[in-house]
Amino acid sequence: MATCRICGLTYDQSSASDRGLHKAEHNKLAKGVLPLRIREFLKSFGWAVAHADGGLERLQGRHDPEVGKLAVAFSWWSRARGQGVPEKDFDRYMTAHLAFADAMVTGENLAAAGQAIKEWERFAG
Repeated sequence: MATCRICGLTYDQSSASDRGLHKAEHNKLAKGVLPLRIREFLKSFGWAVAHADGGLERLQGRHDPEVGKLAVAFSWWSRARGQGVPEKDFDRYMTAHLAFADAMVTGENLAAAGQAIKEWERFAG
């Protein structure tokens, strides 16, 4: 069993049926659908900002940093889609951009991670 960092699906990699479900989920995400954990993340922060009286403070410690990095990567994907990045690039794009987000957070391998996303630079908008 494996859990995909991008879509969050836990699936059996040896099962053709599970691999098909995983691929179908990525096809939806490539078109702009957001995973549930990202939608919930966006809603919680949106409401926290809307409630100016301490809303952000109530969120402290309630979110996984991995979801934060994923939200950033999906926002980059959304911008790139608007600039014409092909859907077929979704898996490679997300993998490279999540590695870049990791490098930004840790400060490790930043140059290599930055180089890995260069091919999509023209879609940055």
